[in-house]
This record gives sequence, structure tokens and C-alpha cells, in this order.
Amino acid sequence: MSDGRKIRVLLVDDQRLMLEGLETLLSLRPDMEVVGTAESGEAALECLLTVVPDVILMDIRMPGMGGVKATEAIMQRYPDIVLLILTTFDDDAYIIEALSSGAAGYLLKDIDGEKLAQSIYEALSGNLLLTGKVARKLALNIRSQNSQHEKNSEALELTPRERELARLLVEGCNTKEIAGKLHLTQGTVKNYLSDIYAKIGTNDRAKAVLWLKSYF
Repeated sequence: MSDGRKIRVLLVDDQRLMLEGLETLLSLRPDMEVVGTAESGEAALECLLTVVPDVILMDIRMPGMGGVKATEAIMQRYPDIVLLILTTFDDDAYIIEALSSGAAGYLLKDIDGEKLAQSIYEALSGNLLLTGKVARKLALNIRSQNSQHEKNSEALELTPRERELARLLVEGCNTKEIAGKLHLTQGTVKNYLSDIYAKIGTNDRAKAVLWLKSYF
């Protein structure tokens, strides 16, 4: 740390041997100290009532509250903590959910000690950390989603009036605001929106907005 204080680390993993190994590894570094260990998301939240780490190393799959839910809960309550996922699982869904929940990086457990320490330093500096394999999977996932969005956009046929409504929907306007801008009744707007949702294949406003963002 820039003030000479040691980097305080909390370890969260349901495997006792992993916790002991990480604790030993990090304790060998003169600028780091393990201030607590937890074997579940619930235990991690309990631990945070008494210790204030700079960094949390969080496993993904654990009994009870898993790593994604724990990450979301921790980042909501302690946004200044840097949280890194450290796991054996490189599933696309886990990666995206963890990063969306506020994790500063997604690392695999086959990382060596020096790279792990370097990852902690970089995360504390504000960098997003992804191991090579994880970064490649994430890039492929994004590329695949973009390709699917392009196909969906080409397939979706909206009338000129529906496009007007859809654009206002993407801009964040509610039904009343859309009605006012287009000089329509709210009932008419709702009917148009129902038609748009049906063409997209959802009845969820948030999902429709996300989908329509790729349309324009």
C-alpha cells in the first residue's frame, strides 16, 4: 500500500486445504496479510462485520451462498473493497455474472503465486483482471452475442410507428411520456408496445429494452 500499510486480504473458499495454501502463500509476502478466512458467502459477510480487508479472493461454487451472490451482496454493502474471483470454473455464465456483480477480476486457480500477487496489485490500481483463458472465453461470448443481435435485428420488422415507440423506450421513456411525445393515448401506446414485445419474443420491458438497443 502507498501508506506503508500491508494489503489486507480476506479468503473465501469452501475447501480448507485451498484456504490454508493461499494463506501460507500470501503470508510469505511482506506487504500482505490474511485478515480472515471464510468457507461460504454467508461466513464472508459475517467476517466483514469485524474485519475490513482491502481485497477479497472469492471462490464461485460453495455451499449456501455461492460466489456470485456473495459478490453482489458484498459490493452493495462495501463498494470500496476490491473483490477477485479465484476459482476452477471458467463457465461463461459465471464469468459474466461475477463481473456484472462488481468483481474486479476473474482468475483461475491454476495461476501461480507471483501472478496472483501481481493480480492483486493491479486490481488495487483499478485494472480489470482476467486470465488469458477467461479473457478468450469472454471475448468469444461477446462476439457470439453480437452476431446473434445482428441476426435478430435483421429479422425484426417494425413499422415506422413501432420504431418511433421502440426508440423512445430505449431512451428510457415510460408509457405516459411516450404517449405525450407521440400524441397518442396511453392505451394505444400499450397496444403498440405489446406488438413490439410479441415480435421480440418477450413480455419483460427490461429484456425488450436490452434487445432493442442492438436494433438501433
